[in-house]
Amino acid sequence: MSGPPVWRALLAGAGFNIALALAMSFGSGLLFGLVDPSHFAVLAFALRVVSALADIGGGAIAGALARRDGLLHGALTSLAATLFVMPISLLRIWLATRAGGEVELGAGYWIDFALWTAVGLFLAAMAGFIAVELRKPRA
Repeated sequence: MSGPPVWRALLAGAGFNIALALAMSFGSGLLFGLVDPSHFAVLAFALRVVSALADIGGGAIAGALARRDGLLHGALTSLAATLFVMPISLLRIWLATRAGGEVELGAGYWIDFALWTAVGLFLAAMAGFIAVELRKPRA
């Protein structure tokens, strides 16, 4: 690491990631209500793609603004977004169960969460790295 983190880069990258994640989270509730249950797998896949794009975009923004330590800045934006959105998601799940819905947070949920969080961290870190490399002057 070549100095302290660039906070404005982290805030911008995490802000982008959080905005997309919240739009996806609240929008998915509406979409799942509109889509035929036979198409839930396609919708779930589309939401994974949007999630990956949020991590890539956030990491790239952080790396481009920081102009150094792209891996670190990218990964931190993904981690910050996850830590920000997770309590909101758990609150929404709790509210759904209070309203009579059935939600199971078994081992499969947490394994899936951990794997996709790791994928998101990797994608954001790589996007940050690439953004820094693209901003370097050509020799």
